[in-house]
Amino acid sequence: MSLKVTSTLELNGNEKIFCVDGNWVIIGFAAHLTGDRSIFATNAPHVLQSLLKRHSRMRTRVRVDGKRYLLEILNYDSELLSTDLFFSVVETTNESWQQIVENRCNQNPYSNNGTIIFPLFHFMLVFDRDSSNENRFHLLLFTNHCAFDSRSGFVLINDFFTLATSPNLLDISEPVNAEVLPFLAQLTP
Repeated sequence: MSLKVTSTLELNGNEKIFCVDGNWVIIGFAAHLTGDRSIFATNAPHVLQSLLKRHSRMRTRVRVDGKRYLLEILNYDSELLSTDLFFSVVETTNESWQQIVENRCNQNPYSNNGTIIFPLFHFMLVFDRDSSNENRFHLLLFTNHCAFDSRSGFVLINDFFTLATSPNLLDISEPVNAEVLPFLAQLTP
């Protein structure tokens, strides 16, 4: 069973530049937090499914077809778009969150002989088990710049925090949004 493409947009301008000829730009966002990290880990599956419904660009992949760079919007399917694709918990001992960001941003996102980038974002909950402050942790977000700009990343982090800390998260029913909005930078002067 494979993901169904609901619509396709040809990338141009800045979006295309960020993935043309095998290039990529990954933006790493870091939120440094204290408190009970289990809330984020426990609620992540529900949060991500809500975000996948709410933000259609989170259900996208880049497909390279010759010299055409296509952003394919995928149909929402909770089984095929599983949480494991978009969220991981990393327990470190010696590796700093900065090193994780550096490594992830420099990791080639292409698969299928350089013709597919999927997924285009990933949340990572990072904590150091040897830290003297066990309540300190980091929520990292990695986004591919051909589908997300920095402002969009802040929106995703805000939505993640809001949903993860909502007392009635399980009661929230998101409709599936099929509209694909342009980069926020294209909407503001």
